Amino acid sequence: MLSSEEGHQYRAVVKEGDLVVIYIDDKRKKLVRVRRGDIFNSDKGYVRHDELIGIEIGDKVRLSTGKYAYVLNPLLTDIIDSYKRVTQVIYPKDIGLMIVLTGIGPGSKVLEGGVGTGYLTSFLANIVGDEGKVYAYELRREFIEVAKRNLSKSGLLSRVILKLGDIRKDVTEKNLDAAFLDIPDPWNALGILPKVLKPSSPVVAFLPTVNQVIKLISKLKSTRGFIDIRVFETQLREYNVDPEALRPKPIYVVHTGYMVFFRVVKK
Repeated sequence: MLSSEEGHQYRAVVKEGDLVVIYIDDKRKKLVRVRRGDIFNSDKGYVRHDELIGIEIGDKVRLSTGKYAYVLNPLLTDIIDSYKRVTQVIYPKDIGLMIVLTGIGPGSKVLEGGVGTGYLTSFLANIVGDEGKVYAYELRREFIEVAKRNLSKSGLLSRVILKLGDIRKDVTEKNLDAAFLDIPDPWNALGILPKVLKPSSPVVAFLPTVNQVIKLISKLKSTRGFIDIRVFETQLREYNVDPEALRPKPIYVVHTGYMVFFRVVKK
């Protein structure tokens, strides 16, 4: 369940101010903030927000053309996909493996380097829960402001400490449980990690090119205190949902990047 910081928890009945997904079909679904007087428009018709208030979540509403749309509670991905983007983001298919590899969960204290849009930050904040915390370092102030607005939209800002600083040298926290690095030169952050992470803590660095991967693992191999080095790439293929002609979608994202996993131990 999402944080209730701004009231974005799941509800049974739509109220003014709620975020809902209006679903017509796979190509026509939209995240909407319900406000009296506003109108939802689509090529299949429109509906006034006033007609949404008071209906039960999961029910359908009639559009102006006579067609129907369903009113759904937004999933975290629905909200995050509506974020304003100022950087390239890590795809959910990669984020899922990164989270599984590190084993973080409710109550975890997590370090993140490179906030950007706040996309990965949001998934981390959702996993650590209200008892956990994400300490997110970003070099550019304007990115922090965007990430702050995005995290507020998903109700997850209270779980994140956004810091203007360089993860390679400015981290002040101690005894953290895991680290996620989305920076172009993670090898330059290796010196700080043993100082801020608990011994045996996992780290995952996301990198777009093989050249960067080779440079990082070379540095890890030649530096004491880092073990269990592994490299991953994930591929995900979605299918067209047609019982008469089930087949892969013709266009989908194949390669996005590489994940370098390793653990920090005492030298």
